[in-house]
Parts: sequence; structure tokens; C-alpha cells
Amino acid sequence: MDIIAGIRDILISLYLLLGVVLVLAMIVFMFLLYKATKGLIGAATRTTENFEKISASAVEHISKPLEEGVSLGSVAGNMFGFAAGFIAGMRGRKANKEDGDVESRLKRWIPFL
Repeated sequence: MDIIAGIRDILISLYLLLGVVLVLAMIVFMFLLYKATKGLIGAATRTTENFEKISASAVEHISKPLEEGVSLGSVAGNMFGFAAGFIAGMRGRKANKEDGDVESRLKRWIPFL
């Protein structure tokens, strides 16, 4: 009977040791899972904050002017400003001094030629 009691005590000790190792492994696993989840939550939070900034900017620059209404004067002013900037940019391009032909003058006014 002493042999059976000895084997029983050894098995109980082995199971206890195995349980302690398993608990420690689970603690390490849970810590690593927490670190990974914390990183994902941080990234999601930054993405949400960026989306909030973009939507606030869209509301401020698009929705509010549309609520106030667009006047004919502002549309005409914007169109005139765009045309003036386009023409000024085209006039600022230097024509090739050596070529005085029609092609070089066309390149001065039409940028994609």
C-alpha cells in the first residue's frame, strides 16, 4: 500500500505543478491579448477622431454655406477669380524665344499641346 500512496502523491504533485504552469501560461496569454487589443482600440480611436475632424470640416465648409444660400454675386465672383487665375497662369508661361512660329504661340495658350 505504501507504493500506491507514493504514486498517488507523485501524481497529485504533478497535476498541481501542471495546473500552476497552465495558469501562468494563461496569464501571459491574457496579457499579450490585452496589449494587442489596446493597440487596435488606439488605432480605431485615432481613425474615429480623424473622421470626426473631416466631417466637422465638411459641415463647416459645405453645409453651412449651402444653408445660407449661394448668391449670384458669389458664384460670378468665384467664376471670375478662376478665369483670371487661369489666364494669368497661362500668360505667365514664357514662349520659346527661338521659335516664333504658330506652334510655340499655341503652346503658350494651350498647356496640353
